[in-house]
Amino acid sequence: MGLPLALLVLGGFGALTLWPLAPILAVLAIGPFLLWSPVYRRDHALEASRLTALLWGAALWLYAYHPFVVSARGFVRMLRGRNGWAKTRRNAEPVTDGSVARES
Repeated sequence: MGLPLALLVLGGFGALTLWPLAPILAVLAIGPFLLWSPVYRRDHALEASRLTALLWGAALWLYAYHPFVVSARGFVRMLRGRNGWAKTRRNAEPVTDGSVARES
């Protein structure tokens, strides 16, 4: 899904000619997770409905792709120089009423 979006942003509206590629990429990206869900239901959760199983598959797809978002955010933070561990330092300090570690 990211490739057509990038082509649209970088290539202008001429990239709209590639619109048939988006559904194909969506099926290839999400399809295996949605196919996994009835197998999981059959083997481990017979009491779950088919809709619930499909929702599990969609949730698994989102969970599997979340590292891409998290990694991109971390990379941008590194580029901006915001790579401190202020929260970790605060947890290691004794509890006082004074100042706490702050992100610089």
